[in-house]
Amino acid sequence: MHSLTHIALLALAGAVGTLLRAGCTTLATKLIGVGFPVGTLVVNVAGSLAFGLLAGFIRTRGNISVSLEMILLVGLMGGFTTFSSYAFQSVEMLMGGRVIPAVAYVVATNVAALLAVWVGLRITGGV
Repeated sequence: MHSLTHIALLALAGAVGTLLRAGCTTLATKLIGVGFPVGTLVVNVAGSLAFGLLAGFIRTRGNISVSLEMILLVGLMGGFTTFSSYAFQSVEMLMGGRVIPAVAYVVATNVAALLAVWVGLRITGGV
């Protein structure tokens, strides 16, 4: 696939994923309410399931190009939720018997992400 075509399709897939995330978040919030970030929870779980289904399909079929795999997993799913990549990588390490690195990755990602949000808020005066 020509690199400009690949870049355009990757960007388009990311935009579609973003629109899907916005729609799912809005729908979940309307159905359940705003007292809990249910929209984000729904998107993260649904995105993780979709990522697993797509990755499993790609692995078992073996006839999907690397370019299409990137468009689907990085573009579409990345636009929908990057949490799915995080969850997939964690499970992949666990399934590969790499328990300590998996646990370290889960703990480090959560602690570092929470700390990064706090630092950002402190820097901007948002806290």
